[in-house]
Amino acid sequence: MRIWHLSQFFFVLMVVLCLTVVLKKKGTECDCRDSVQKREEFEEQLLQRSNVSNSCSPQNFSVRQDVLGVLHIPYDYLLGTPGTGKRFLTIGISSVKRKKQNYLLETIDSVFNHLSPGELEEVRLVVYLANQDQSLNLNTAQEINEKFASTINAGRLIVISTSSKNYPPLDGLKRNYNDPPDRVKFRSKQNVDYAFLVNFCANLSKYYLMLEDDVSCAHNFLTRIKMGIESQRTSWTTITFSSLGYIGKLYHNLDLPKLARFLLLFYDEMPCDWLLDHFYRSKAQLEMIRIKPSLFQHMGTYSSFQNNHNKLKDKEFVEVVEKFGDSPPASCFTNIEAYLDHVADNVCFLGPNFFWGKNLTPSSHFTMVFQEPINIENVTIVTGSADHPGDVLRSGYVQLGRRKVTDNGHQTCKDFTNIGEFHGGVFSSNNINNPMGENIDCLKVQVSATQEHWLLIQKIGIWMRK
Repeated sequence: MRIWHLSQFFFVLMVVLCLTVVLKKKGTECDCRDSVQKREEFEEQLLQRSNVSNSCSPQNFSVRQDVLGVLHIPYDYLLGTPGTGKRFLTIGISSVKRKKQNYLLETIDSVFNHLSPGELEEVRLVVYLANQDQSLNLNTAQEINEKFASTINAGRLIVISTSSKNYPPLDGLKRNYNDPPDRVKFRSKQNVDYAFLVNFCANLSKYYLMLEDDVSCAHNFLTRIKMGIESQRTSWTTITFSSLGYIGKLYHNLDLPKLARFLLLFYDEMPCDWLLDHFYRSKAQLEMIRIKPSLFQHMGTYSSFQNNHNKLKDKEFVEVVEKFGDSPPASCFTNIEAYLDHVADNVCFLGPNFFWGKNLTPSSHFTMVFQEPINIENVTIVTGSADHPGDVLRSGYVQLGRRKVTDNGHQTCKDFTNIGEFHGGVFSSNNINNPMGENIDCLKVQVSATQEHWLLIQKIGIWMRK
């Protein structure tokens, strides 16, 4: 037995010696001793500070506040303040000045231009200016203020920054994946930028959406996000509404302090999009929850890293160039059996998707419920398509509704008024008179006879009275 223990000891000793030799050899091959030493010194300073703090008031320690709570980072408020009251969604954008072309103002404009008046009260946008030169942050803030002063005064837009002194070491970091030093510095700083941004946003709303400073938004993106949230049947950490990098990632605001710490803990290890994937997996979400089509498109052509040319586009982003009506924010539902993913909500959002259903009876209907009452002047509804010309509504009519009620789990309207019938698979009603078209909450397509052919609703155009 002693001999067996002795042989075990020598085996372990040999393994340790071999690992030591290998590590020493690797150490000579990469120039990372200085970076490791710098990080160790930085972490040692943090430990010393925390030890002093703990020795002074150990009775004040709280896991909820000191470990899971918001980090006490000193932010500079350049424009706006958080105010009081939480909103439904905070959108966070981290931005640095590009030498060739900047897209930040266009991105801010796209966010607010794709929100209805009611939705504006549910959303707050936070822009974190991450230039290490504070004068660049101040100049950018001035540009934002000149264009969005009323938005800032309404409490919808906040612009912040912080001193570069609050950042961990960014120079001489270890070169994981054999990246060049400038690339390592760029991505490590970017991790810290996003950590500081999400930490600031932790108490502002119920949900948090991450965007970049060079994106455009789809029409009705907030409605689509709400639908994506409501469609989840299990707990989740991250939902994405884009196929690109950091764009369109949605989080519970309660998770933001943890995400901030996670990004800071591994800031010099790997790119931010990799860390974001590791974050949701660490919280037992097995795979990314992806909502299609994409709601945000990358529009920049020059990267913030060395101003490299970047033509990256989201192939799953769909936005109709040819506008068909005013597209008021709405949700759609039907009692018609949908085929595959050709569901009712496809008609509520601009894009090539459509509704396609079967087994129509006189009780079948397709109903659109508007977020806010609207005044309708014209309505055009097109059924069938070039590929399926027979799948038109052969017998049916259109109704406008008022007074929202809930029926079988769906919002609908209590009072409906007929405004006309379908002819040749198309409904068109122009110049709807004022009393009939005012304060409309719903639009319903009502089937009036059984038909063997399926029904394909291609698009619904609604023009509002100005």
